Amino acid sequence: MTLSLAIPTTCPAEIARIGRQTRNRKRERDPAVGALVQDWCVGKVCSCGCGRPSNTAHHPTDDLYTTDIRYLNLSEWEPYYHHCHFMRHRGFERCPECKGWMKAGSEKCAKCRGWRHRNIRLIRHPCLKNVGQQRCTEKIVCSFSPRKSGNCRAFVVRP
Repeated sequence: MTLSLAIPTTCPAEIARIGRQTRNRKRERDPAVGALVQDWCVGKVCSCGCGRPSNTAHHPTDDLYTTDIRYLNLSEWEPYYHHCHFMRHRGFERCPECKGWMKAGSEKCAKCRGWRHRNIRLIRHPCLKNVGQQRCTEKIVCSFSPRKSGNCRAFVVRP
């Protein structure tokens, strides 16, 4: 009698995915495969175009995971830097203008389209020591509203 771990689903596709990922993780954690990947990556540059030295082997098609023979076929690997490999598998692509990461299907990344990060949290309280939610850097609970904050003994005008 063979004992196995319980699978939390009854969906056949999900069961197949769990089994496939288990086989792949076992294969990827093998020290011999890790040494093979590291030796293969020496002297190669990341395929995404960032110019970093590669340290990960990317398998561009899913059928390369089906058997050990296909998985270990060095001619079908692509060299990647680990962060670029992570971003590629999350569905991102390189921006043609700045070479940053962008969502797949976009012409340019948000930064190149003119988007700039803005702090959307507006500080309304005029006291410099007020850090929000009735809290003060003086370790007291501020009982004064923004209009009456001038009455506080710890009040300092915000520049």
